[in-house]
Amino acid sequence: MMRFSAKEVAFLKKQDEARVGTVSEKGWPQVTTVVHVFDGKNLYFAIDYGTRKHKNLLHSNKISVLVDVYARQPMAIMIQGKATLLEKGKEFEYAYKLLQKRHAYYRANPFKEGEAPIVKVVPLRKSSSGF
Repeated sequence: MMRFSAKEVAFLKKQDEARVGTVSEKGWPQVTTVVHVFDGKNLYFAIDYGTRKHKNLLHSNKISVLVDVYARQPMAIMIQGKATLLEKGKEFEYAYKLLQKRHAYYRANPFKEGEAPIVKVVPLRKSSSGF
């Protein structure tokens, strides 16, 4: 299990947006912005079926996530890990509740099992700056 410092955990829990990198079956990288939640161990975000990100994750579960702010004191954490698509069950419910609690968007736009997968990112490597 990847260990994060208390400052890194606080930062990951505070930031709303993350940039997510996936790779296509032809080897092309794709980066998109998502809203996420971090539970102290894993990072979660929802995606839609049929999107490029979804297709890429079906091809390869390797993922890179960047959470950063570029202000007076730039801070960033880059996480590389393995992604799992959660579509139903207890883990889906756990992640969905975390997303709803953290983001008004998910409270205003609810979805059910089977309507949209939630991506669970298990961090395997990290690099941080500004801490």
